Amino acid sequence: MKGPFKVQCWLKRFYRRGPRFQKYLKILKRTQFYTPTELQIYQDQALQKMVYHCYRNIPYYQDLFRALKLSPNDIQTGADLQKLPLLDKKTVQENYDKLISKKHHNFLCSMGTTSGSTGMPGRFIRDYDGINFEHAVVWRHWQKAGDSGKRRISLRGEIIVPAAQTHPPFWNYNSANLELQMSSYHLSRDNSVHYIDKILEFQPKILYCGPSMGHVLAKFFKYHQVDYQFDAIFTSSESLETDVRSYIESVFQCPIYDWYGQAERVVAIGENSICRRYHIQEDYSIVEFLPVAEQNCYELVGTQLCNYVMPLLRYRTCDYIYSNSQNTPATACECGSYFRSVERILGRSYGYLLTPEGYHIAITAHIPVGVDNVIEAQFYQEKIGEVTLKVLTNGRFTDVDRERLVLNTLKHTSPFMKVSVQEVDDIPRGPNGKFINIINKMESLN
Repeated sequence: MKGPFKVQCWLKRFYRRGPRFQKYLKILKRTQFYTPTELQIYQDQALQKMVYHCYRNIPYYQDLFRALKLSPNDIQTGADLQKLPLLDKKTVQENYDKLISKKHHNFLCSMGTTSGSTGMPGRFIRDYDGINFEHAVVWRHWQKAGDSGKRRISLRGEIIVPAAQTHPPFWNYNSANLELQMSSYHLSRDNSVHYIDKILEFQPKILYCGPSMGHVLAKFFKYHQVDYQFDAIFTSSESLETDVRSYIESVFQCPIYDWYGQAERVVAIGENSICRRYHIQEDYSIVEFLPVAEQNCYELVGTQLCNYVMPLLRYRTCDYIYSNSQNTPATACECGSYFRSVERILGRSYGYLLTPEGYHIAITAHIPVGVDNVIEAQFYQEKIGEVTLKVLTNGRFTDVDRERLVLNTLKHTSPFMKVSVQEVDDIPRGPNGKFINIINKMESLN
């Protein structure tokens, strides 16, 4: 591992796993077993503190409360949130500067982006407390499933090595987390033997991945007839389909524990290792179920409780779940939690692009970043090594924008990819109105 990368890893560990993280983790190990009454008190107290902060320090909410003739005293419980309008990503984009706290914006904040439901990345800032709180919630999920810092590999879409690199290593070792970070961009049939050899050498116990990349990795292990068993696999970032889960679990001979979150950090859902049910993490945020036309199907709406630099109240995720009840259960689940359960997360469904080299590109949200005049961008592929970007524009799309889109695509996929840009009047939604980043019409894994 190179020196700067090693230093960066240890600094990140200290930033995310220091005293503040330990404090939150200790609290969260208690709150996960709160009774409905205790949970209600916990949420209401956190909400009151957040609303008061928004009223005093966030220009957007100051204007909103003034227009609605509300004061912080008018919102004391989660039920009172109905007095506020829903917040969507377009409104956040249009009021970005006004949503940032005048008091809490400092160098310890972190920027996140997402493509969300509109196909264009939105920007969201988290403060130091929000980051450590988020990390503690995720660590609680990992630890309950048996991972207390075991050797692991991650295959999650990050740019680990340059996209144009053609020879291994296609990974970096993060000694701070005992983690081998592997590039999903270079995972192809030709390179798969290098990945498998490195995994056999490293002997990880845990796999962290998006479902699509875990599926590809499992296919290559089966293709090469190599047996390997993890202790556990943790998936996130994409919807986990039943057939994909079954395939990965059968190849790697271990259970998957799925996690749902988003860059906005307004809702978290984890699959419990005891009951194997999805539970809303009720001590993370206040979550509303917004009914849609289909029975027992709801859109997730979340209100943050621990990010004071850019708090989001009643934020629409444009992600959907199936649940038989909107209410807190009267009795605890067999895992001991009163958190509401979810039957199925529809969430986001991402495919992947195949480059001429056979690389699988599953993450494309960052490609349109910085390109002006694009409202939505969808990647459409029918042949290996060729992709069409279908773009919905604001009417001021220029040749410069087109060229930048092409160059960004070549940079983040392959310099040999054949890229075309097609302006369209509309990009159809998938199931439940979800925007789909990647449409892949090829029928089989290559």
